[in-house]
Amino acid sequence: MNPGTGAVKMGGMQDGSPSAARPYKGRTADERREERRRRLLAAGLELWGDHGWAAVSMRGVCAHAGLNDRYFYESFADVESLLLAVYDQALDALVAHLDNALASSADPREQIRAGMTAFVRAMADDPRRARIGLAEPAGSPALERRRRATYRLFAARARTSLVPADGPGFNGPGFTRAALFALGGVAELVITWLTEPDPGDPGVLAAHASELTLTVLDPYLP
Repeated sequence: MNPGTGAVKMGGMQDGSPSAARPYKGRTADERREERRRRLLAAGLELWGDHGWAAVSMRGVCAHAGLNDRYFYESFADVESLLLAVYDQALDALVAHLDNALASSADPREQIRAGMTAFVRAMADDPRRARIGLAEPAGSPALERRRRATYRLFAARARTSLVPADGPGFNGPGFTRAALFALGGVAELVITWLTEPDPGDPGVLAAHASELTLTVLDPYLP
């Protein structure tokens, strides 16, 4: 589901050497490398979510992950590659979460309500997701491109899921523009809600976001 390429893997000093391939404590070199990559991603997620993407550095991530600095470059070409991989990982988890919610109904309007409820609650349960996916990409050209690609991805998925192929909204730019408009509006609603001193019940926000989205998309729905 990634809208772009993720991390760039670099061949480390372990690749191709007999000592690299030798199992250590019951795990192969590839398994150990993958574990280190997971730890770096987890550290990147935590640092980004808590302090913003600009605070993420190679040394900071390695220290947070409890790894020697040299292990960073066996998985990522640079910090930007790590940030994109963190973004994509969070996106994949969100898409899976939304797909489960959408499967609860075949009616497009109920799908929108279920999707909005799942989305808002996911952001409320872990505000770092909102910071990473909605607010923080601004200021980084690469992350901003990824965010825009994500919006286009969700708009395309919404068109395929909600609009019949022979319906008036399937072809032409109308539905896509309406979906992008709704996505941007909902994102701003969630960001503003999360920064309020007393945000209140996420269910109320989800219901409001659902009705606003339906107002925009209803002309294209069967």
